[in-house]
Amino acid sequence: MLRRYHGERSQMSTTGTPQAAESMIPLAVVYAIGLGSMALVGILSPLALAITGALHAPRSAIGLTIALFSLPAAIVATIGGGVVDRLGPRRILLLTSPVFIVADVILCTAPGVWLFDLGMLLAGIGYLGILNGGAAMLIGALSGARRTRAMTLWSTYAPTGFALGLLLSAPFAPSQAWRGAIAVHAAFMAVCALAAFALPHVAAIPRREGTARHRLASLFAGLRRPRVCLLGVAMAMPAMISYGTSLAAPTYLAKVHGVSLAASASIVAVAKIVSVLLGGTVTGALLTRDFPARRLLAIVVVIGVVAQFCLFLPASPLPLAIAGLMAWLFTYGAATGVCMATLPSLSDRDLGGGSVAGLVNQFVSLASFLTPTLYFALSDWTGYVVVAVVGLVVCLAALPGPQTAVSPPSTGSIAPVR
Repeated sequence: MLRRYHGERSQMSTTGTPQAAESMIPLAVVYAIGLGSMALVGILSPLALAITGALHAPRSAIGLTIALFSLPAAIVATIGGGVVDRLGPRRILLLTSPVFIVADVILCTAPGVWLFDLGMLLAGIGYLGILNGGAAMLIGALSGARRTRAMTLWSTYAPTGFALGLLLSAPFAPSQAWRGAIAVHAAFMAVCALAAFALPHVAAIPRREGTARHRLASLFAGLRRPRVCLLGVAMAMPAMISYGTSLAAPTYLAKVHGVSLAASASIVAVAKIVSVLLGGTVTGALLTRDFPARRLLAIVVVIGVVAQFCLFLPASPLPLAIAGLMAWLFTYGAATGVCMATLPSLSDRDLGGGSVAGLVNQFVSLASFLTPTLYFALSDWTGYVVVAVVGLVVCLAALPGPQTAVSPPSTGSIAPVR
């Protein structure tokens, strides 16, 4: 079957166009699902006061509500990655969008904050499938330069989706019609649910024989791979800094430069979409031309340090601060793109793409869960810059280098079949 599949792939590659068109389907569908998942958080953030008012809840309650979205990934991202390898990423992604639709219905009809929290927790469970299933699908469905470009673009879905959610919530912000924004989100996820049927089949890793203890241990096999753990640390650092910068920048810009909080939030949203996508795209183009990944990351780290100084230095005029913000977001897109492009090389017959993604995302989720506490504890601009500098240096040091011997691709979560 695999021989026939590779023969068909080689025939398609002679024409060029069918192969290119086929490779766009998983990327477009998976990226759209990823955007939709994070857009929900972006929608709720600026509508927090309207939501808590309508639900007769204290203003602080929305903080716990949004945190519940990240809770499932922070607890079981590693196990979730192993489940993706056992069931196959296509099956997982077919389930995620319907889960979000059900969650949106609960959010729209919730009479109180407790049911609203349940809806967000359910959305977080759906996000756990996207977090690991999206990467596993791209690793298994694509190869070569197309996979490198796809992985670097995939690394940008979270901040881009969050920014799209901010923009989507804008028409509903002046009124109490916040449920309309969630209804629009549900409609988008319904389109994604239909599009998911176009995803190709990717082989699941066969279930291992042995005791239940051995099968459970296989879900944590990545913890015995130092290179995978190092990639998790490298990936977590820019994610943590980006999340913290997004939390601090709107209020900081409004306070230091005298702009309104709404205008400051809009600046952050637009900057995210433009700069993060640019960073991921440029990274993918350079890596496919064999530009050394560590050298590229070192250049990006220098840009990121300068950007953080320009953004948070009180003496910076507003245009320079905005330029610093955009340079930082470019840094985030590029740094996570380098890390994400490294992920497929760590997958083999025993450790599928879902398991690698799950462990890496476990590090990212834990860092993201701790970020609000860290950044809200800082009160001076120097603290933001110090955290960014330390985090970027750790990212560069932790990035795994090239392996001397690369394992052959596995049939599980690496090569599409059927």
